[in-house]
Amino acid sequence: MRQGLTALFLALIPCWIASSAMAEGTPSSVIAIDDALFSKNTELEKAQDARDKQKQQLDLQQEQLDKLSQEAQEYDSDLAKAKQSLAQDYQRMIDDPDIDISQSQNAYQQAWSSVKQNQKARLEAEQKTQDVKFKFDQAQAGVKGIEDNIASLLEDKKRARVERLKSELGQTKQEKVSFTNLCQSNMTIAQCTAQTQELALQKAVKQFQKNLIDQTSESKLVERNINNVSLNIHVLRHKTLDVGFYDGMRFKTVLQVELDARPSESTSCKLLDLESKYCFAPGTYAEKPGSQQEIAWVSLSIRSNQYNDRVFVDGVSYGSTPVEIMVPVGPHMITVQKDGFRSFNRELKINSDHNLRAVLREKENKLVAGKEFADAINGRTKAPDVVTILSGEYLIGENASKQVNLDHAYAIGATPVTVTQFENFISKTNYQTDAELKNTCTTVEGSEVTPIAKSYWRDPGFKQYPNSPVVCVSRNDASAYARWLSNETGFKYRLPSEDEWEIAALAGSHDNYWWGNKFEPGKANTGWGGTPWSNKSTSPVSAFASNPLGLYDMVGNVWQWTTDNRGLAKGGAWNFSPAMAEAYQRLFIAPSAAANYVGFRVVREIN
Repeated sequence: MRQGLTALFLALIPCWIASSAMAEGTPSSVIAIDDALFSKNTELEKAQDARDKQKQQLDLQQEQLDKLSQEAQEYDSDLAKAKQSLAQDYQRMIDDPDIDISQSQNAYQQAWSSVKQNQKARLEAEQKTQDVKFKFDQAQAGVKGIEDNIASLLEDKKRARVERLKSELGQTKQEKVSFTNLCQSNMTIAQCTAQTQELALQKAVKQFQKNLIDQTSESKLVERNINNVSLNIHVLRHKTLDVGFYDGMRFKTVLQVELDARPSESTSCKLLDLESKYCFAPGTYAEKPGSQQEIAWVSLSIRSNQYNDRVFVDGVSYGSTPVEIMVPVGPHMITVQKDGFRSFNRELKINSDHNLRAVLREKENKLVAGKEFADAINGRTKAPDVVTILSGEYLIGENASKQVNLDHAYAIGATPVTVTQFENFISKTNYQTDAELKNTCTTVEGSEVTPIAKSYWRDPGFKQYPNSPVVCVSRNDASAYARWLSNETGFKYRLPSEDEWEIAALAGSHDNYWWGNKFEPGKANTGWGGTPWSNKSTSPVSAFASNPLGLYDMVGNVWQWTTDNRGLAKGGAWNFSPAMAEAYQRLFIAPSAAANYVGFRVVREIN
């Protein structure tokens, strides 16, 4: 008898080891999720605190901006009164030339100065407000991302709890039971033995179920719900260890019983007070056999930092960003592609409405001189097309006398900024140009710089078209446009330096123009240049051939602002002689001045 028990024990050791290993391995996933939840909740508290601080800064910055806007109304009113008073004094001077109008003149100048200072302060405050708003939006997105992670972890934990309980209930165990029976006097020994064994097996089943429940990780919860389910316990085999009468009346049997439980697929969910769907693989659960599967659908919004890209969700094409589609909850593979950029690939487990911003990075080995591209503005429109210029040694200046060691690559606007592109900036920001504030823009008449009253970028003194270069913009206005582009695209935009502009204009040439040393009539819009626009107006930015790098209007059409703080412009213009359009020539004009022969193009920095 002892030898039989020992053999059975040795035979069952592998089963016990395997069951034990499973029991030890499964709970770790729940523990790991709890650890992750603890970390994520700590991370959430920090992110919420950071977001709240950004919100406070945003509120303070907005309050300052509102105050400046209110002051602007007061300054505008003061300026109108001062202007009216000055006009009245001028009228009085007609009758009395000796009248002293210095007081009203000073008052007007003071009021005008206050308006300008307020304009500058508001521009700075608006930029700072946009920067703080961007940081707040990032912080808010960070909080939302962590909350989504926590929600996903909580869902994962429910499934992990179910799998752990399934593993715990699925173990095969041995129970040793002893049962004493008082057999009826009319029974035979065989009948008494059979009855006692049956009662002992019943006891083994109850004992197995109790021990199984007690050894589960959530035994109290399981015990509370055990009466609502059946564990479907099976007796696999049993062995009699001892049997017979021991006091002449009572019959005793001792059994070694091997049992296992075979609960239904949804039993673990009922024992844990969870919805039945957590007992099935995602996407496979249905309440009733043959019924249609009920799956939640959510919104997925995808944007990127590039224009004209391609979006794929689970291998299906959805065109270019921005896109908003409906997808079933669960894992999805999102891919955003664009030629010349590394593909963006991310697998997301989506349980609720989700916003995704894909950042596409240029392939480093694809950076070549003359490559044209455009960044996206909030995923809806595009920034001006820009063309890449590589680092290296360049010869510029008169007679190629200046050697420049350019230590960085950059991208410069393929054309000057157009009326349409500048109008987009104005409509989004309500920005007022220096020409509008001063109510004047200058031109050249008879070799004299002459102001044109009430002229500005929309009405510079000649007809402008959507693809004409914007003029009547000061260097301040051009810089404001570049800052706006930087904020909208997430990339650094600015005006070109003199060297950067000249390198781009010559496109490798060592002559005065990119095509040679002599001006060729009809090849660019300059004064006396032999074009329909010469000495009359600007021309469309693509009216003439580009230089070898694909850059238009690097000769004539409009002078173009540079970063030089002295107010340096390059390139010549429609009402200046062809000689002034030579690449090394310069025009100095006050940074706050606006003229109908001066525009600008932007530089996009490349890291």
